[in-house]
Amino acid sequence: MQPKVSLIIVSWNVCQQLRENLSRLFSLQTREPFEVLVIDNGSTDGTATMIRRSFPCVHLIQNDSNRGFAFACNQGLKMAKGEVLVLFNPDMLIGKGVLDHTYDTLMSQKDLGVMGVKLVRPDQSIVASVRRDPTLKDQLAILLKLPHFFPHLTDHYLAKDFDYSVSQNVEQVRGSFFAFRRDVMEKIGMLDAETFFIWFEEVDYCRRVRQAGYRVSYDASVSCTDLVGQSFKHQSARWKQTKFSLSMARYFRKWHPAWQSVVIYALRPLMICLGTISDLVHLRSRLWK
Repeated sequence: MQPKVSLIIVSWNVCQQLRENLSRLFSLQTREPFEVLVIDNGSTDGTATMIRRSFPCVHLIQNDSNRGFAFACNQGLKMAKGEVLVLFNPDMLIGKGVLDHTYDTLMSQKDLGVMGVKLVRPDQSIVASVRRDPTLKDQLAILLKLPHFFPHLTDHYLAKDFDYSVSQNVEQVRGSFFAFRRDVMEKIGMLDAETFFIWFEEVDYCRRVRQAGYRVSYDASVSCTDLVGQSFKHQSARWKQTKFSLSMARYFRKWHPAWQSVVIYALRPLMICLGTISDLVHLRSRLWK
């Protein structure tokens, strides 16, 4: 049966979380047929073996190294057969009725380009999944860690005033659950993998979608459980600072006056240095235990 919904999951060393994710997916009864594509970015924890043994119906793409989130998503999008495409994090648990509701909403609202849903932690507290477009002011504050001293500096960007109980149009939604129709992708393209390795790819995509005349929407009527950032636990602070600041600089080079990206590029060595120091501090604390 031809799938109506395609879920694209990019995985890196989160074997147990992915097993729980897939078990939940295949335990649910859905009206619309769906397929699952897992793109594994060179995991060394037995992820590929687990999928082949326990979930043979999953379409597995196995990369020999970490090719980046955007690149891997595009690998899945090229193979996907559904009319509705969902980028879905491996450390997520799908909620009841989410897939059918997402399909119905996107297929009935042709002006809707990207749809996100309510994300909650296992204790049912809200995961902040809506943000406003980045500005140089708030991104510099994040790079320089200023919110640790002045917490309200990024309130506007982080949409601290957002009401997660109400469905509404937004500027961007978190990439953990990121749904759009095939015709939208055919019009504006896939993720910009040449520019973004990880981070800011969904920010860029939402902006391209809105630029093309579509809406981006947050839907409060259905929810998924988000364990938040399990893959990143394996990465060093230096690695995260390197990739995050580079994606930020490239985003500003693409969408903002050139001088703004120059400012961010100039700050990158400092951020990478601070990441290295953080790694050394954590290493010393572990050795002293």
